[in-house]
Amino acid sequence: MSDDPRYPAPLQTRSPDLLTERRSTPFTPLRITHFIDGGPTHTDRRRRLESWIVRDPTGIFSNDSNNYIHRTERHTRALAKFTRLVELCRAAGIGSNDSTSNSNNNGILEGEIIFTPEFYTLVSAIADDPLPPSLHWVMFVPNILTLCDDEQQSNWLPLCRDWKMIGCYAQTELGHGSNIRALETTATFLKQENGGKEGGEWIIHSPTLTSWKFWPGTLGKTANHAMVIARLIDGEGIDRGIHNFLVPLRSMEDHTLLPGVETGDIGPKIGYNNMDNGFARFDGVKIPRRNMAMRFAKVDEEGRYTKISGGAEDAASKVA
Repeated sequence: MSDDPRYPAPLQTRSPDLLTERRSTPFTPLRITHFIDGGPTHTDRRRRLESWIVRDPTGIFSNDSNNYIHRTERHTRALAKFTRLVELCRAAGIGSNDSTSNSNNNGILEGEIIFTPEFYTLVSAIADDPLPPSLHWVMFVPNILTLCDDEQQSNWLPLCRDWKMIGCYAQTELGHGSNIRALETTATFLKQENGGKEGGEWIIHSPTLTSWKFWPGTLGKTANHAMVIARLIDGEGIDRGIHNFLVPLRSMEDHTLLPGVETGDIGPKIGYNNMDNGFARFDGVKIPRRNMAMRFAKVDEEGRYTKISGGAEDAASKVA
């Protein structure tokens, strides 16, 4: 590990007072550190990764002025930190299938950094509020992996890996919070013969003020897609309950809002001011039929709803 050029030697500067206190303890702090980290090798790796942040020549990871700058600038600077973090990971080959952390990647795409232990160590080392795209790897990508079928994953996961598709998880509503049984946002199926595109479409709609999505992180400014939790109305007009729908919010070319989508930041908060917790209203937004997550249930081109055999109970546990 010590010979790996990707992990430069950690900083060794320590406070004299801290060293004195440590010498007076009846135990060895380093042994506790090794225990928490999972062993000396893991401690060495963590310290070397943290040194990337501390010693980064750009200075972008400094938090010195966090409490003195406008929230808008904090969001912008946090995005710059995240961008630099991705650059460091890419340069070091983190996420490559031949890296030690990804030697058994369970199908994770080559070059995907967000499922590696190194990525999470580096995020923690930044020692700041959550980074603006956090919901992308905390909720959005895991939802695709859990609830979308193989074809959908093959279409969307490469875009997520390359940060062309940046997503959030839009469940909570202004009038309902996390009471998912009361959610009002609808996804109504529109057959081709009734004006939908070939294969049918979904119309994503916020019918009331209380149905506006409210508080999801990454939604306000950062995300260009959302995994929207909505009530599925099939081709027969039957309410099939809540399901997941991948809804484009902004252009992947210039980040402008798409037709029918109204979204923005909810404003300053007591904490987490790097994060753009947001709101969203959908005014008849049309998305393709296949933008419904279809691993455990599907709707065909005629709007017929069916559950995938053996998947209903599993889906219920993973939808939120």
